[in-house]
Amino acid sequence: MTAYEDGPWVGLRPFGRQDYARFFGRDAEKRAVAELWTRHRLTLLVGDSGVGKTSLLHAGAAPYAVASGAQVVPVGDLSYRRSLPAPLITARGRPLFALLSSWQPAEDPTRSIGLTIQEFFKRKIGKAGRGTPLLVAIDGAERMLRRPTAAEPEHRRLRAELEAALRAFPDVHLLLAIRPDAVKAALDLCVALNETPARYDLSPLDRPSAIEALTRPLLGTPLQFDHQVAEQLVDVLKVEHGTPGGPRVEPVLLQMLCAELLAGLHGGGTLSAAAKRVLDDVDATLADFCTRTLYTLTSDHGLPTCEIGGWMRRTFTRSPDETSPHEAVPAPRSARPKEVTDAVVRAVEDRHLLKYCRLPDEDGLQLQHPLLARALQRLGESPVAQPEPTADDLLREAEEAMTASNPKLAEKYARAALAAAGKARSDAHVSARITLGDAAYMLGDHSAACQAYEKALEIELLVDAGSPTVTYLYAAIARLHLLQGDMERALGVARASRVNQTAELIARLEVAQSFWRTNRHQAAVKELNVILERDPTHCEALRIRGEIYADWGKSQQAVRDLSSVAISAPPSARAAYILAANVPVTRGEIEDLREEGRSHGLVLLYLAQTTHRNGNRDLAAELAEEALLARNPCLSSHHRRQAEKIIRKQ
Repeated sequence: MTAYEDGPWVGLRPFGRQDYARFFGRDAEKRAVAELWTRHRLTLLVGDSGVGKTSLLHAGAAPYAVASGAQVVPVGDLSYRRSLPAPLITARGRPLFALLSSWQPAEDPTRSIGLTIQEFFKRKIGKAGRGTPLLVAIDGAERMLRRPTAAEPEHRRLRAELEAALRAFPDVHLLLAIRPDAVKAALDLCVALNETPARYDLSPLDRPSAIEALTRPLLGTPLQFDHQVAEQLVDVLKVEHGTPGGPRVEPVLLQMLCAELLAGLHGGGTLSAAAKRVLDDVDATLADFCTRTLYTLTSDHGLPTCEIGGWMRRTFTRSPDETSPHEAVPAPRSARPKEVTDAVVRAVEDRHLLKYCRLPDEDGLQLQHPLLARALQRLGESPVAQPEPTADDLLREAEEAMTASNPKLAEKYARAALAAAGKARSDAHVSARITLGDAAYMLGDHSAACQAYEKALEIELLVDAGSPTVTYLYAAIARLHLLQGDMERALGVARASRVNQTAELIARLEVAQSFWRTNRHQAAVKELNVILERDPTHCEALRIRGEIYADWGKSQQAVRDLSSVAISAPPSARAAYILAANVPVTRGEIEDLREEGRSHGLVLLYLAQTTHRNGNRDLAAELAEEALLARNPCLSSHHRRQAEKIIRKQ
């Protein structure tokens, strides 16, 4: 984390769309990427962590394409979003919700609940006109492509929906920004789409571009370097990369250096004086950066203070003899102790200390910059002041932890954000409580999640009782009561959520599900029909209504609704479709759904009903017993009676 938010440079964060006016040094790259993106259906933007893919997309290529007259959707990503509580978005998957929300950041987040990628493309193409390329991008697409996350059901469903949408709309041009270790998986996606992608490999900055990136933001400010000082700063960071144009400068280290310069100005003096202090001992500056970063990493992952730094020194540096300085060396990705898990390695990459490299026989890692080899020998050499983080800083760390599927770490940061926010009720308190609820939900602790949302609701009612957030929180609490089996209480809370007209859709979805689970199928369908009269393609309303029809025995209506949401359908919808359609199903398909829905009472009940109808009463009884024990969600009383009936008929 850094406290350097002001000044001509952006610090260690990526450049955003709002920073395009001070994004320098990438003119050739932004033109090249924008032109490839415009001409080709699929483009791969490939580069290491910290090389500037996110900045180039947001502040370079996308604005350039817009200025050139292209139709460009805001850059998408798969990051965690706190815009809706987690229980409301997980039926089709968090990554899909994140992507759709990022593509339409100015829209109400509830729009993404009922939207498919195909429908999103259809609406955008309708506005732009057929034959006009629609440029869309996914930054950090390796999250859905590389192992182990690629194998998760949520990411599989996302890829299936994305593929189907791209086949349906040839005017859509997709750019995937990825790290090098995800290239093969990205090419596999291209093969599945029968497309040959364009590829742009983003290199670090050449010397003139690095000088421009360092100096151009200073124009019009009182901050200026003395003659040749900027060049000296760049030269100390440049390293041979084997690319045309000579030595290169890692953008992330240049941004780190800018942050250090601003920190040096806090005590007074000129920019050149601050630069001289950095130049006098660059290794010390980098060692301080490493020390701060490693302190955060070891704290985040519950490791001893020296664990990660010691591993990096032993594995990625060497010295020919006792008097020679240490040099950087690559090493296999697998060369690590058991305490340094894959999650830790990913975190070290994300913090820009290590990056991917390809060794002769396997994937490897190397230091982000050769200078870090010497800096690692000086870890902790002098006390390093850790800036006191603000509540917003801590909430950003919690969001990063949620994105990395680390809810325990997110909980830690959310609690720290509450402490930093003080006693006064504020947006930070509500945000921290929602994050605590989301983390508890991901951990399967529905009781703790409910308590966190209730505390957030208590604050929000005092601050702004008519806000959409009030409805979202009521709806999340209602959903948790449903999951825990308290159906009547869920219905009462869901009805209370009707407090904001703009968030009416979420309230109706929750009321409908509560009616269904209290055995009031007709009332539930009536609520969903209101939504579908306004938006006949609302996939979440169609899914819920289809499952209700399947449970109600109205097979024809169930098949009609569930067929329309077959792509990326969650296991409950697939199991309900099999039950309603009465189609042949293999034991393998049953077992796949059983595994994916192993804690989902309704999935297991639908499978029990299907196998019982097909004559396999022993398996049906097993599935019915598992349904009775399931807790996410628990079965309602009338569904429990159905499961018990199957067991009795064994």
